[in-house]
Amino acid sequence: MNNTYESNEELWALAEEAYIFSYPLVLMDMTAKTLPSNTLVHARSLATAANKSVVTMNVDTLYTQIIVDLKNEPMILTLPQTDRFMEMQIMDAWSNTTAVVDKAGIYAFVKKGDATKLPENVIKVELPTRISWVLGRVILNGSYDLQNVIKIQDGMDICPLSVYLSGEAHNNAVLAGKAIRTDIIPVQDVAKMNAQTFFGLANELMTDNPPADADTPKTDKIASLKVGAGLIFDQAILNDENGDGWKTMLKKFYTDIAASAFSFCKKLGIWNYFGEPIGDFKTEYTYRAAVAVSGFGANTTEVAIYPKCVADENGEKFDGKKDYILHFETLPPVLNKGFWSITAYANDDFLIANPMDRYCVNDRSDFKLNDDGSLDILLTSNTSAESDMYILPTAEDGFHLFMRIYLPDMKALETWNPPTIKKK
Repeated sequence: MNNTYESNEELWALAEEAYIFSYPLVLMDMTAKTLPSNTLVHARSLATAANKSVVTMNVDTLYTQIIVDLKNEPMILTLPQTDRFMEMQIMDAWSNTTAVVDKAGIYAFVKKGDATKLPENVIKVELPTRISWVLGRVILNGSYDLQNVIKIQDGMDICPLSVYLSGEAHNNAVLAGKAIRTDIIPVQDVAKMNAQTFFGLANELMTDNPPADADTPKTDKIASLKVGAGLIFDQAILNDENGDGWKTMLKKFYTDIAASAFSFCKKLGIWNYFGEPIGDFKTEYTYRAAVAVSGFGANTTEVAIYPKCVADENGEKFDGKKDYILHFETLPPVLNKGFWSITAYANDDFLIANPMDRYCVNDRSDFKLNDDGSLDILLTSNTSAESDMYILPTAEDGFHLFMRIYLPDMKALETWNPPTIKKK
């Protein structure tokens, strides 16, 4: 057999299928490695360009993260009353949103099928995998509002069921700045893995984080490659001693997932956003991998939509050396407690470092509306420029924008005119 990618086309097609299927699971594991388990990890400030643990982080909310590990027993989460948007998005190890908790109460995270008896005042939340990622978001209205959000965070609690029942004092909370490992950049570290490392880890993870029943046709298929729970992968099966085939496959992976994501895109003027089944992907594996690469932890559409823009109204890709005017005819329509923002990201999907320490414009920004109620925003990498418009800094090397609409009024969006962008 020739040791070339072309001569093993069917084999590499199967390898790519296995990679696409397993990618979110491996990425979730790397994300989990950046955090302590069964601990509330509170951000006490908004994300900045220094944050590299998750791509396309928002700068509207303070994050609270929990890596829930149900190895030993159920975990109890307590949430306080709030006067604002607060949600805890719960994702299984495959990045599917299994629940969204947004009300005060006491919740028990329980492995699916676990019949452990719970107190009557506790709400049961079944999780299909041993590891889950809880991504909590609480809206921050400005620096003056920080202590209010901190009070909400401090009213949260998580502990093992046995500790909760014992009434023992506990405080499983740490600050993100001290707890999050910065030596791991999940999306980049996964991309560097060779076949043995990637599939070996995927097999190990599938044992405690089993695929869903609906995944059986796929898992049966990739098992012939020795990828699956309880299987032992040997990269010799790929006949790829120098690794060139693996590198070629990875390039194809990124091309294929981009094409898949495009097929699920919904247009909103010059903007595009990922539509359903985002956040709960079922058997849309390529779409699931695409979202993991570009926006890991994305909500389902009823909670938020994330329109993206990469080009101006003439279809020309943004040039970071040029200035643009972003124009709202009217502001985005949202439901009660909803909000919106537009954030600029560099080509690597991380926030753009700038002297203003400003990463977005949102409904809490100190912009001034035009006399007719419209809004103009200046997009520029020259932050020293004087302007009567509100400035959103961009990057000379290239940039793109994400508009976030939390609790969107989907009916009103059907007739809403989204913002336009033209060269200044």
